[in-house]
Amino acid sequence: MNDSVRQDLEALMKCVHLPWAARWPSQGEVRILRWDIDGASYFWRIGGGGIGWSDPGPSHCTLRCSGAVLGKLARREIPFFLAFWATGDVQFEGAFSDAFGLGYLFLGDQRSRRVVFLAHCFLNMNTRFPEGAESAGAHVPLGQLLLHSGVGIVQMPCPEFLCLGLEKTGWGVGSADSIRAGFRRVAEGVADQVAAYLASGFEVVGIIGMNPSPSCGVEVSKGKATMLGLSRDVSERPEPGVFIEELTSLLQERALSLPPMFGVRRTLVGESGLEEQLQRVRDRLSGLRPQAGH
Repeated sequence: MNDSVRQDLEALMKCVHLPWAARWPSQGEVRILRWDIDGASYFWRIGGGGIGWSDPGPSHCTLRCSGAVLGKLARREIPFFLAFWATGDVQFEGAFSDAFGLGYLFLGDQRSRRVVFLAHCFLNMNTRFPEGAESAGAHVPLGQLLLHSGVGIVQMPCPEFLCLGLEKTGWGVGSADSIRAGFRRVAEGVADQVAAYLASGFEVVGIIGMNPSPSCGVEVSKGKATMLGLSRDVSERPEPGVFIEELTSLLQERALSLPPMFGVRRTLVGESGLEEQLQRVRDRLSGLRPQAGH
């Protein structure tokens, strides 16, 4: 056994993508990998959340490359993913599922692993009502703030669009229970995504709603009872909208760690206060205590 090759393979073992290694192969499974380096074979045992040496024997898959290429991989001079999937410097024999797993195992991770869930209409003002849209398309200042903060943006679906129609033609038509049930179905998909991110070790930095939406308001909502057909009162009240209520309930029912929820107040055409709203978001994302008010 070539000592320099063994040292390079041991160095490569230390480069694994740990979150993936903890999940692949599936719990209880073990994969035997054979490395063919310049005519000699070396064996790894992959499973139990880690990688180690294995005795020679039957293998599930094989990786083949030169000692020179292995050295570059170990020293991180060339990315494993590139050598494996693009240049052909590392050749593979085996099932595609193992090829995928091995490729992922050595991926460098430039992601922040931090996401925010954002109310739909901040990125698509076309779902709002005429003159309720402060921008032609997206809320560019808020979008830029989030993009520059290094978080991923998960756009939540618009419950009003899905349940009441694009121009809100179903407003006040159905019963309160049927509207709430529809909003809950939409919220279930969001709760599924939150659960998936948390289960994979990502940080859900926040769930950002739009104050004072009757659906996606967080600290305040306006016209909620009118939308549900329960009242003619369209005054602003210090309570969340229906969609946020249902989403919060679902996350609690699933015993998930409840991400911080806060709203950004929409500013209608001609209204001021945008910079104050953006500053509150900056404070939230930086972990500072936000200013009082909504």
